[in-house]
Amino acid sequence: MVFELDAEDAVSAKDLMNEIHSAQFSLFGDAGASVNRLKLITFNGKRGLLRCRHTHIDDTRAILATIFLINGIRVALHSKGVSGTIKAATEKYLPQLGKISDETDGRRIELKEVSGCIIRTHGLKIDLCPDDRNKTKGSDTRYLGLTSFDLSGGHEDADGTADGL
Repeated sequence: MVFELDAEDAVSAKDLMNEIHSAQFSLFGDAGASVNRLKLITFNGKRGLLRCRHTHIDDTRAILATIFLINGIRVALHSKGVSGTIKAATEKYLPQLGKISDETDGRRIELKEVSGCIIRTHGLKIDLCPDDRNKTKGSDTRYLGLTSFDLSGGHEDADGTADGL
């Protein structure tokens, strides 16, 4: 389930997940909470991806709807959509990379840490031919494999790095 957080101040992923678990235990008790097995896959401070069991979608929506305060910060959580797989939810509901721009000579990524021509994209995955060849030095490849988490920094448990490249 993809959700969006509206908050008066910044909320950490850990505080958010603690509040989600607290609301889940409050609504459904220990037995009900253990069946749903909620897990925060990614959270960028505004949008996130929450894994839940497909038979407990309505329960998960109810949990998110009851949360209005996290560590004294007023918040509102809105469900943006549900998908059968994490990959499909990411591609369908999470915003595409804002760092990719179309130019006359092809698509490029221009960041402080890495820049280069985009060879191929598939959803949020990117094959990049870097301008700095030292980025691929010592490997048998000419391309870097990146995701949106690598470019913008994602949740610390995500496949990308927590603070970008």
